[in-house]
Amino acid sequence: MFAYLPTYAKVYLAVLAFILGAFFGSAFHCLAFRMARGQKWSKGRSACVSCGHPLGGLDLVPIFSYLILKGKCRHCGAPISPRYVAAEATLGLVFMSLLLRFGLGMQTLSALVLCCCLFCLSIVDLDIQIIPDRFLVIPALVRTLQLIYEGRLLSGLLPALIFGGGLLALSLLMDKILKKDTMGGGDIKLMAVLGLYFTIPECLFLLMVACIVGIVVASVLMKIQDDTPFPFGPALSIAAYITLLFGSQIVGWYLSLF
Repeated sequence: MFAYLPTYAKVYLAVLAFILGAFFGSAFHCLAFRMARGQKWSKGRSACVSCGHPLGGLDLVPIFSYLILKGKCRHCGAPISPRYVAAEATLGLVFMSLLLRFGLGMQTLSALVLCCCLFCLSIVDLDIQIIPDRFLVIPALVRTLQLIYEGRLLSGLLPALIFGGGLLALSLLMDKILKKDTMGGGDIKLMAVLGLYFTIPECLFLLMVACIVGIVVASVLMKIQDDTPFPFGPALSIAAYITLLFGSQIVGWYLSLF
């Protein structure tokens, strides 16, 4: 249905999706930020991390508040971390791109749930190198219900079993060879969940992209600061988003060469 809408309607819906995503980005960043610090999301109103002053409506409009306030607290003048506006813009672009890719339907809703959970777990993983199980259970449950509704539960579970189990076996083997932990349990569970959303060829593509992203980002961070860690969870998340948008086309093109 989305493909047959007039151009102005598509533009309107795309802008609306970006705005909605930016608000979700602000809320989910707050959720992940507090979770990484052992705080409850419902502990109270957001406040400036420098002066502790509660933030009002003018301070909480995604992206625009940061730009209008020139990246400084309205009360104490302390600089605001750009991670806030980056998080808002990122999820805004994710919402808009998924709408443009899949249109209006169940597939878009399923992809949005996955990407919101990937967004949250990536923030937590970057902060404390832990992937909370709740951000894995939610997309796994949503996707399982979708597969049951579509009547292809068994075929949908196969990639999850292969790649989740395969990574677990590889991790145990490398742990024994190198005599140290090589991959966290959260990364293995994350790959199993992602297996529910993609075919086996798409999962292979996802892993390849994740390795490339991890190597590139880690190399950049090492040049900035030698001891800066970059966990694998965010790399898997970025790769999953790329696979959602382009994986089927790239895999289809590659397989057509044979």
